[in-house]
Amino acid sequence: MHQGEVERLLQSGDLDAAASAVQRWLDAEPGRLLALQYQGMIRLWLGEAAAAEESFRAALADAPELPRNQANLAIALLSQGKYREGLPLYEARYAGVAAHDGVSFGGLDEARRWRGGDLAGKRLLLVREQGLGDQIQFIRFVPRLRALGATQVIASVSTRLRVLLSSAPGLDLATDEDVAPDAYDLWCPLLSVPLLLGLEGPQAPDTLPYLTAPETRLLQWRRLVDEWVGSRPAIGISWAGSGGNAIDSRRSLSLDQVFELVEARGDAVVLSMQMGDPGMERIEQQCRSGIIPLLDMQRDMADAAAIISRLDLLISVDTATAHLAGALGQPVWLLLPAGADWRWGAEHDATPWYPSMRIFRQRQPGNWGEVMGRVKQELRGFSHPI
Repeated sequence: MHQGEVERLLQSGDLDAAASAVQRWLDAEPGRLLALQYQGMIRLWLGEAAAAEESFRAALADAPELPRNQANLAIALLSQGKYREGLPLYEARYAGVAAHDGVSFGGLDEARRWRGGDLAGKRLLLVREQGLGDQIQFIRFVPRLRALGATQVIASVSTRLRVLLSSAPGLDLATDEDVAPDAYDLWCPLLSVPLLLGLEGPQAPDTLPYLTAPETRLLQWRRLVDEWVGSRPAIGISWAGSGGNAIDSRRSLSLDQVFELVEARGDAVVLSMQMGDPGMERIEQQCRSGIIPLLDMQRDMADAAAIISRLDLLISVDTATAHLAGALGQPVWLLLPAGADWRWGAEHDATPWYPSMRIFRQRQPGNWGEVMGRVKQELRGFSHPI
């Protein structure tokens, strides 16, 4: 009964009511493990990382053998910048899971897994995990792996990233195909690299940009964008993440909210960086509002990189496109919900991960209106170039 009530409230988006329902559940069944897990996640989504840590520590004390409890606590710790304790616990994120996003760690030889230390004379395979943004963010560490002595670094990446990540410094090969066991000596999940390098907090890239689009793509898209924009400022916008992300509805904007932003653009030309087919009616609405929808003209993230390289500004919710602009060293305004992903921390309008990024956070959970007001005000003062 309690779980069903909490789920209904979460589906309705009423986090405060869901938090109250969980508290009633705990009052009736003190220490109930599932209730503590729900309480921790809701507190995270409300932007209360320290309180979430308290819930997850209680859950972990109740069932320390459950990888989920370790991983949940890791996220609460990392959200507060507690990398030293959080990163080791984050290694439980896939414990007991055979495959994720088309990649199976179970098919890899555990005896050949790199667990830190000297890489002298070794060929290292980095195994992709999670989303496109994660791969863009953490590919930055390849030069440090080479500095540890790796003679070759290969990265297993998503198909849409293969061309783009081929430009990563120090990377010998980016491939979206299976890598033969005799092609490498050691392997490592990509998001384990920060732990194995001893990171104690967010870190800026060693060089910027650390990714770039192929020259042919840059020339092609510069010519096209120049035709559309002329001498006016060019602004890209990305307002929704992957539909497969469990928190997509919290981090995404509605098209009406996008139109609200576009009204404040001044003489700038706005290009939609959204992929997929939104339907003809939505395309027509975008065109009438003054947005140029690029849609599937972007074949992959190398095309997206070439476009962003020509923009004066990208405005984006928490998507791979925002990570890409940061990796390119391009100006990007990131719009975040309360209780955003751990890598953005719990406060501040800047992040060491991407020096060219400015963050606009929700001050109240679910309240995009106040965020829109601040962004529109900044847009009205936008001039070319930034």
